[in-house]
Amino acid sequence: MISKTKQYVCVIGGANIDLQGSSDNALLLNDSNPGEISMSSGGVGRNIAENIARLSIPTKIFSYVGSDAMGNFLIESTQKANVDTSYINRHPSLPTSQYLSVLDDNNDMLVSISDMRIINEMSVDDIESHSSALNQSSVIVIDTNVPIDVIEYVTEEFSHIPLFLDTVSIAKSSKIIHLIGKFHTVKPNRLESELITGIKITDESSMLKAAKNLFDRGCKQIFITLGEDGVFYFDGKDYGKYIQEKIDVVSANGAGDAFVAGIVYGFLKLSCIQETVKYASTAALIALKSKNTISNELSVENIEHLLKEHKK
Repeated sequence: MISKTKQYVCVIGGANIDLQGSSDNALLLNDSNPGEISMSSGGVGRNIAENIARLSIPTKIFSYVGSDAMGNFLIESTQKANVDTSYINRHPSLPTSQYLSVLDDNNDMLVSISDMRIINEMSVDDIESHSSALNQSSVIVIDTNVPIDVIEYVTEEFSHIPLFLDTVSIAKSSKIIHLIGKFHTVKPNRLESELITGIKITDESSMLKAAKNLFDRGCKQIFITLGEDGVFYFDGKDYGKYIQEKIDVVSANGAGDAFVAGIVYGFLKLSCIQETVKYASTAALIALKSKNTISNELSVENIEHLLKEHKK
């Protein structure tokens, strides 16, 4: 393990532009609708990296953008968040990934289009060329948007470093079932856990069985997220369910990314899984209170303040 002063985290994953259009009135199809259009930086891996940096842990992001204005915007905004973007590759022809969503007048998503072709261009050679930086990291976080051959290479080549996995979705989780035990820490939701383990989760007993299945396959920390029902955690010794206080949710979009940042912080800075799950859940709570995917309020100070308030 490297010294505390040089400690940093590497994140390998998707980076994209989020374009969101919201209508002022009930949407009229086949017509122009007055409203607002917003643009922000996104992507699972990129969002996790920014959240970790907001917790005062130096972070490097490994991803792909296009040689276009969107790519410039993505890199500049990520740099402003104090994330090291020097390992982001530029693709000569494909555009920067974009996620376009259209909301109705109730802020419910009507339709979305996802253009994530560029992340499929990430290659084993890309990762191999940056092996020195990866080998010196304290944690490597990877999301399942990354091509499977790259994930397989990372799990083999960097098995001596704690690997954290964000499963992203049920569809994308299916490609890493055979690799799951190579990850130190995993954060699937209930449905992803069922897919990976083949165990139907109906109560706390079956949830523990699924967590033990993941542990027996090699995972050291398991966090099964349950939405408003909290998080089930297991590390081979301690287990339980942690439920955060009920709040009025402004947006759930960024909660998972903040939670992953919290468990990375917990692994590096805290003493046990119970402290980690509380810390990560509080990070997610801050995200849930924000309309932005990444909350400007996320910080070590604010998390610790909320944890102290919760004890009173």
